[in-house]
Amino acid sequence: MVRPSYGWLFGSRLLGVYDAYRRHNQAALFSKLRERASGREGCDEHATDALNVLTRMSIVTGKDLLDFELEDLTDYAQARRATGRTVASLPFAYEILHAVGGLKDSPPTLRQAQARGQLTPAELVDRHPIADRAVRDVLVHYIAERSATLDYGSLVNQAQMPADLFWGDLERHHPGIASLNLPDTVAQEWKQRVRVLPDGRPRRTSHGVFLAVRSFYLDLLQWSMEDPARWAQWAAPCPISEADIRGYLKETRHRKARMQQRTRTLVPVLPQLVRAAEGRLHRATLLLEAARSAKPGEEFTIEDRRYRRTGRERSNWRPTALFITPADEPGPRFDAECQENNAFWTWAGIEVLRHTGTRIEELLELTHLSLRQYQAPTGETVPLLQISPSKTDRERVIPADPDLVAVLARIIRRIKGPTDGSRC
Repeated sequence: MVRPSYGWLFGSRLLGVYDAYRRHNQAALFSKLRERASGREGCDEHATDALNVLTRMSIVTGKDLLDFELEDLTDYAQARRATGRTVASLPFAYEILHAVGGLKDSPPTLRQAQARGQLTPAELVDRHPIADRAVRDVLVHYIAERSATLDYGSLVNQAQMPADLFWGDLERHHPGIASLNLPDTVAQEWKQRVRVLPDGRPRRTSHGVFLAVRSFYLDLLQWSMEDPARWAQWAAPCPISEADIRGYLKETRHRKARMQQRTRTLVPVLPQLVRAAEGRLHRATLLLEAARSAKPGEEFTIEDRRYRRTGRERSNWRPTALFITPADEPGPRFDAECQENNAFWTWAGIEVLRHTGTRIEELLELTHLSLRQYQAPTGETVPLLQISPSKTDRERVIPADPDLVAVLARIIRRIKGPTDGSRC
């Protein structure tokens, strides 16, 4: 009859209410969830918190547990973060619910469910609201056709320019527009708007937008001759003339010059970045080791600063949680494991990028199979790093120096190494 909000539940001390709710609502399913949660080695302290997460969601939404969807967990996480609280037990709640038959057709972990990977052409276009359904469908088919010849990063830009910066802008300024055959005044007004950013600054990539829209119109014109039944109705005069894109090469050279100047400016401070990443990782590692050795409530010193592991030694609620807080001066508590994990991957990313010169997209595609060995005629073994085709659509093989090999080996050991059971 009454559905409280998440904010009210988070701010109320409902001692015993969640247990009572579970006894009188879906008791058999909650019992299975408790058995599944308690059966995880090293994670018993999370069982109650994970059950409370699912209980709150059931109370607020009024849904059965097996009817929960990913959007329900997303809403819970947003409400939790809005009040300044963490969502540490949400992934565990997702896993035990999935294990008992909930969240059908979803991956087994929350991380996999949230990391969807590359979007489909339809999803790329739908990120930009388009009122006219017919034009939306044409853009989806167009992006699907172009996806065969473009890498994903270029495809994202190719979807944004005609869908948002072109047609989306036209619909916002000319409601009800439904034809690609634009009047000259409408086209000229759009060109003026696209040359300026919303904050009034000149748009440096305006020529790229013009070129993308011109390609869109000319491709539709070409395809209308090859497949008239499908594309002929969308063939229209291109609003972008050759004069509009005449400065594209000049703008490209200027952009390249700005990038090179930025590189020259930042190269002298690269050693400082490397030292900062190494120092952060070293400090986070020391904090994590000390936190694992300390008991809840015990203080310890790292680099002349005192910290205290939060919690009580006799508490049964998350006794293995590695939260620590500064003891010398007031400060927020933080998760020692999370901080060390973030510090490691920051350091690893910087090291791989500076030793290889790869792009971010190429870095994210690296796996342990990317590290190969070449047997030279002299008998010497040369380690090689294989870079998958990306923006240039060409595979690259980079000789790996000893420093890079050491970094990659450390990354592989971290990923493939056995867990000690202390992490959930």
